[in-house]
Amino acid sequence: MKERSLRIALIQFDRCHTDVSGSQTYALQTLERIKDVDIVCFPEVWMGAVILEEKEIGMLLEEFSAIAKRNRFMVLTGGLLVRQNDRVFDICHIIDKDKGFIGEQRKIFPSGAVGERYLLSGGEGLIVFTCAGIRCGTLVCVDLFYPELSRELALSDVNIIFNPANIPEQRNDLWHRLVRTRAAENTVFTAYVNNTNTHYMDGRAVQGQSLVSDPSGEIVTSSNQEPATLYANLEMAMISKQRQRWPYVDDIRETVRSNKSLFPIRELE
Repeated sequence: MKERSLRIALIQFDRCHTDVSGSQTYALQTLERIKDVDIVCFPEVWMGAVILEEKEIGMLLEEFSAIAKRNRFMVLTGGLLVRQNDRVFDICHIIDKDKGFIGEQRKIFPSGAVGERYLLSGGEGLIVFTCAGIRCGTLVCVDLFYPELSRELALSDVNIIFNPANIPEQRNDLWHRLVRTRAAENTVFTAYVNNTNTHYMDGRAVQGQSLVSDPSGEIVTSSNQEPATLYANLEMAMISKQRQRWPYVDDIRETVRSNKSLFPIRELE
């Protein structure tokens, strides 16, 4: 029996817009043009450091859900700053092609290096969702730096880890190595998507260079600094083939899986 594949699209967002409405319009227009994929992922904070109230995010999710239903794909909103009960979270919303919004992955460890912890609260668990019969997970930006998180997803039979991020240009080489390492050590696909044409508040440039890695740590596809939608067809047979040579996940599963999980998994139906 032939193993399944998943076709993904990563939107390397052109964050040159100076207003929220301009960013939203650009996002919706870009999303509408994407066809013949299973799942689309935005980068983190593609609207900038803008805190959305729940009513605002609700309206945006409705628009995203309508496009997802028309174009028959799932959407990951990457990472949006949302106020919930007087706390602000960095959230990747998960939108199903039929059910609309079905769940959210909060950033677990807001970055201490750039002061996010003064503004953001951290999430408390990991979400696993299924797209075209394939189990997926999301780690928002710096959460990829914590190997325990990606390993927990791999132990929960996740095949693809999406990493929507906002990484400065001088850190991209390090991030590419990190993306490829997480893929290889867990024998999963990893998909990193970044903003472009923007900068941090301290002036550091953010210039794209999104990347997808296969389970052996090899690059499937990558982008330059131009705004782009990056496509990749991920063959799940590569995972089982690689795990015949590298049984890292099974080794860990057999030795430590009986212990209590550090990061509880909640399944989305």
